[in-house]
Amino acid sequence: MRTVKELRLAGLFAYLAALVLGLLSSYIVHALLGGGGRLGWGSFNFFGLLEGLAFLLVFTFSLYLAKKAVRVPCTTLLTAGLVWPTPAWRLAKPLPRVEALEAYEGRGVALLVQEGRPVGLLGLSDHILALEEVPSVEAEVAASELYPLFLRQPLVLVVRGEEVLGAIPREAFFRHLGV
Repeated sequence: MRTVKELRLAGLFAYLAALVLGLLSSYIVHALLGGGGRLGWGSFNFFGLLEGLAFLLVFTFSLYLAKKAVRVPCTTLLTAGLVWPTPAWRLAKPLPRVEALEAYEGRGVALLVQEGRPVGLLGLSDHILALEEVPSVEAEVAASELYPLFLRQPLVLVVRGEEVLGAIPREAFFRHLGV
């Protein structure tokens, strides 16, 4: 799972690579046509339109290939990493903590805590699930990276070290994606 910082850097590098390829293709067309193209700098001509079209086509196709290669969200790629994906901790909702099994009322999901440390999860199945059995991600992981987990699991825990920050239910995740 990649973090928000890693996705921002990937988006920046992919965008810059597409920009360089677009400018290089435009320059090659400019050189092949004898350097007579002008597009918007005081005037423009047909050769300038060809240079602009070459840039636009190569830049767009390079962005398309880069998106498939580095798998970043469109907004992160198109803004060169200035707009970053949502981190997992922002989607996580805090879980109620239960000190003793007798205190659990059976409504919703709760975190079973013994001696101040979380040990299990109640409410997902008919028995206590150990925290090792529930998928968990670090808080700084990008939420867009969690899709494969939600295809199999109804809930993902968000942790920071040993501390459980909360959980993301499947419905909230897909609502965030707009599905």
